[in-house]
Amino acid sequence: MFKKGQKVIYPKHGAGKIIAVQEETISGEKKKYYKIQFLNSQVSVSVPQDHALDLGLRYPLTKTNIKKVLKKLNTQYKINKNTLVNLDTLSRDKLNSGKLEEVIDLVNLLHSLAKQKEEENKNFSYSYSDRLEIAMDFIKSEVALVLGQSALKKYGLK
Repeated sequence: MFKKGQKVIYPKHGAGKIIAVQEETISGEKKKYYKIQFLNSQVSVSVPQDHALDLGLRYPLTKTNIKKVLKKLNTQYKINKNTLVNLDTLSRDKLNSGKLEEVIDLVNLLHSLAKQKEEENKNFSYSYSDRLEIAMDFIKSEVALVLGQSALKKYGLK
């Protein structure tokens, strides 16, 4: 499905490029892997070819679709107890989805929670702050890949 040299999006890590399609033998079984190098990062991963889609590997959105999805950025949420109780699972699921719209939803949710905590003179937890940073980096990587670095400022992502 994917080929060497193609740009892809992978959950949590964001935009990358397939730098190799390699075959490895593990426990006597040959399997093909996509080796992905992430843009603006030293990180690379190997993704089993036969599970790539299940793991969320996908092509970047088109310019039209990414602009449409970015319109949802900075939507405010009212945080209720049910959201707080499920926030760990919810945030993990949204980051692992690899879908830009889901990650934007998570950013909006975490920004709303941070604002609420600030109004209550309470601290925003480190783990949520960390997830917010990961989510923002994911968004930035796909936006920069598809629309260019200059688009980051335009959409308030710099």
